[in-house]
Amino acid sequence: MTAVLATRFKELREGRRWSLREAADKTGVSKSMLSKIERGLTSPTATVLGKLAEGFGISISQLVGGEELSGDVVVMPHAEQAVFRVPTTGFERRSLSPLASQNSGVDFVVNVLPPLQSSGTFPPHRAGVEETLTVASGRLGLQLGDEKYDLKAGDAIFYRAHVSHRFDNPSDSELAVFFIVINNVGGRS
Repeated sequence: MTAVLATRFKELREGRRWSLREAADKTGVSKSMLSKIERGLTSPTATVLGKLAEGFGISISQLVGGEELSGDVVVMPHAEQAVFRVPTTGFERRSLSPLASQNSGVDFVVNVLPPLQSSGTFPPHRAGVEETLTVASGRLGLQLGDEKYDLKAGDAIFYRAHVSHRFDNPSDSELAVFFIVINNVGGRS
């Protein structure tokens, strides 16, 4: 994933004709970190990944995902789904829907969070982006701005994602598996 993200980041940055300094200003990620990401020397945390996506005005799936797919039926084999993993925490984000162009449409993802781990804090999304989350297994602590929610398997929550948010697994023995449907329609730039 590090090499894929390095290529994708460089394509996006050069496509906008941004220097590393301009990209740092737009994303809030240091120039040195951006250089390491672009050269494939490091894998960003989930927090940095969120900042990159927001800075470029795209979804995380569009940042880490493969090609845009179209057609009346799109099969996405498990081995070809875009996956982002944070090596230090084991947090995994897997895209389950085809990439939508121009942030239009819905993004469906599954996240897996190992015991006693956190995703890190995601920055606020653009105004209008909404998320519906359901916990498939385990327990999940969700922090939305200053509010905290404790969720268990079967629970669901809807929220407008214009505030910072973080996912925590409070269990010392169980994976937290949760699905998120992200409505990007309102988040167009």
